[in-house]
Amino acid sequence: MSRSAARGKEVMKDQAEGERGAGDSSDSYSDGDAPDPRLENMPYIEAFGHRYHISGKIFLAFDESERQRCEVQHKLYRHSLDGALTSTRLPLDVARILDLGTGTGVWPIEMAARYPQAHITGVDVYPIQRRKGVPPNVKFEIDDVENPWNIEDNSLDFVHARSIAGGVRDWPALLRQTYSKLKPGGLFEMTEIAIHVLDFDGKFAEAELCPEFLEIFRSMSEKVGMDFSPSPHAPEWLVDANFEKIVQRSEILPVGDWAQDEKMRARQSLMNNILNKDYGRLSGSRIAEAPDPQGWLNLPFG
Repeated sequence: MSRSAARGKEVMKDQAEGERGAGDSSDSYSDGDAPDPRLENMPYIEAFGHRYHISGKIFLAFDESERQRCEVQHKLYRHSLDGALTSTRLPLDVARILDLGTGTGVWPIEMAARYPQAHITGVDVYPIQRRKGVPPNVKFEIDDVENPWNIEDNSLDFVHARSIAGGVRDWPALLRQTYSKLKPGGLFEMTEIAIHVLDFDGKFAEAELCPEFLEIFRSMSEKVGMDFSPSPHAPEWLVDANFEKIVQRSEILPVGDWAQDEKMRARQSLMNNILNKDYGRLSGSRIAEAPDPQGWLNLPFG
């Protein structure tokens, strides 16, 4: 979204034609890209087979399996955008780009190939970014995106945020800060996978699947003060932050084995990969067994 055009999405779908020239580098990621040494000395909380931020306030992991998940998720988003990197149509002369919650840094690295004249900064609370093949016009900074940004006001052309739910507690404040840093006419795009599991029949009538699990999840989310599904509220927050021309789009992400056409089956494969490999550890029964949703904070520190 921008100060003159804003876009808030669950999962983006339409994409500018001009973005399709950038190649997908997620297949090139390998264990040969050694982890940042800073991770070795980073204190952490270990829970459900993952390592989390020591503060206990960020529900996004930073171990190797999470790095792999980020790469698969990037492929999923690009597939949802027909191979593109953004849904927003960016001018070819875009100069300054900020990526919030950059993860492994695959998005800014691929954006740099499409916009070699742009200065692109990726920010994340964890130093899990790729260390090989980083273009000279890309840099990474380690910081919490909810902290005040060390960026002058009215200076950014495009701000990109993707899958940072679980690491943001005050969405309205984050969007206000984003607005203040964008140039007049600058653009902002956010993408989140909504925690909304639906059972589609042949007519695509919606019925919530696993309602008991989802109710437990929502209840726990409220108790820990974290909105893991901000998309429904994003338009209102963006209006309050003075954004204009707000557009919200949604995409279906199949899970299981019901998808029929080739495009949906490809997404389904990527979604199953993410869910089975990583979130399978967080089964509904295991979550339900935890009487205190913050009890994981009492686990031994690493």
